[in-house]
Amino acid sequence: MADRGTDDSEDGEPQLAPSELDEMTHRELGLIYADSTRTILFSKSMQWKAVASSLLVFGTIILLAKYVTHGAQFMMVLKISAIVVAMAAVFMVVLFQFWQHTEGRKLVTIESAYSNLFRRIRKLKSIREANIHRYLILLFMAGTIIIGCGITLMSLDAIAP
Repeated sequence: MADRGTDDSEDGEPQLAPSELDEMTHRELGLIYADSTRTILFSKSMQWKAVASSLLVFGTIILLAKYVTHGAQFMMVLKISAIVVAMAAVFMVVLFQFWQHTEGRKLVTIESAYSNLFRRIRKLKSIREANIHRYLILLFMAGTIIIGCGITLMSLDAIAP
């Protein structure tokens, strides 16, 4: 029979290498890990809410232009408002992305202290794949806001007296 390394079990799987942390430190890291995952989920939720609320504001601006008696100055205020809302929403979406990145770095640091099984499970999705997904969604969010602003500005031009 071939000689197997000491890291492999009889079925060819690597042996479990538990973390070397004491119970209290392990628990503390678990709390930080759970907090970071909740923070990432909260941040993602806030990103989508920023997109949705900016689109609602754009709709409100169009309704104001259509149904409120106005002059050229009011239309200019609405156009400036749409641009400011778009810039603020894109800024918030990007800011929340940086926040997620920071929390993700905390998760990776904590992961290095956990068992090899934990690390193996976490590595099922490659970092490159996760980054591609993350930034495609970020581009989609920013693009949705920018397109919404563009449609709002074109609508205001069409409604203008």
